[in-house]
Amino acid sequence: MFEHVVDALFRSHGYQTQTNVVVVGRSGARHEIDVLASRSDGLLEARIGVECKNWAQPIDTAVVARARLMCDDLGLGQMIIACPGGATPAARTTAAGMGIPIWDRPELETRLGASTLAALGPAPVDITRHGVPRRVASDRAERTLRTGGRGLFGLGRERVQWIGNAWIRLFEARFGCGERTGIRQRLHVRPVYSVYESLGGTALWTDARAIAHDEISTDAAPTLPGAVTRHTLEAELERIITRGHGLVQAAARERHDATCAQFLIPQATHVTIDELVTVEWPITVAIFDDRRGRRAIVVDGVSGRVDEGLGEQCTANMQILAQQFGLPQFPTADPSG
Repeated sequence: MFEHVVDALFRSHGYQTQTNVVVVGRSGARHEIDVLASRSDGLLEARIGVECKNWAQPIDTAVVARARLMCDDLGLGQMIIACPGGATPAARTTAAGMGIPIWDRPELETRLGASTLAALGPAPVDITRHGVPRRVASDRAERTLRTGGRGLFGLGRERVQWIGNAWIRLFEARFGCGERTGIRQRLHVRPVYSVYESLGGTALWTDARAIAHDEISTDAAPTLPGAVTRHTLEAELERIITRGHGLVQAAARERHDATCAQFLIPQATHVTIDELVTVEWPITVAIFDDRRGRRAIVVDGVSGRVDEGLGEQCTANMQILAQQFGLPQFPTADPSG
């Protein structure tokens, strides 16, 4: 495997290495690194992470943004992307701005040898994902976004900096809600489904039915890198549920109920998380700029409606969006309006 060849390269230069290792970052998120190399001179320790992408096609800005996020969250000295298939122009620009070295085929041939690299061959890339297909045409979504950017009565003066399709990862939790009923107090359990976005972990909606998702072929639009993983969200939900066990004081119970309402955890005698799945969800994003600053508006790619909650999350994560779409710097708003 490609990562083992890269791992051997670092070991040959005196590094201690691990492959496919899961590391918990400062944020509490769990990150899987293809190669983690460390070396100490007795005074300082250098830690380097390598993302190994042995793909036939070039990597995009999503890979670069994820590498930068991992590097910062794990406190690494350097994160490298090894990609024999190269990188798109936007990804190279983004990587240069973020200080992420890209080892493309010429660089890897110098370090590993052309014959070694050729023997590996590109890894097949699965373009199918588990999610909901895009149902709203791009031109329709763009019209909705431009209307939203003009504001009330069309009097807004925001300028469009970028409009494009994207995907966002949603997490759907299936809660088992149990209540004891009848003379024998038998436990009857019903499912409740709550959905969360991955940018900040905000709860979006809850329903008695699950999202109808399946294996789909997604388009070439990028997936926004989330700050929240499925594992960290599941751990947080479990922590909240467990914390409520045995609360007797009214004030403590009230605070717990408020937290449950915020995270859309259902109220029941017995609550468990039976399953938590990842769902790819289509969106179209517009980034606007004026003298007040920058903001994002998001159109749901399934319903065609503006999603204010996702728009607020994208605005709060504007730097991630800039990195993701290959726009490391946005034009400054014209003070004269």
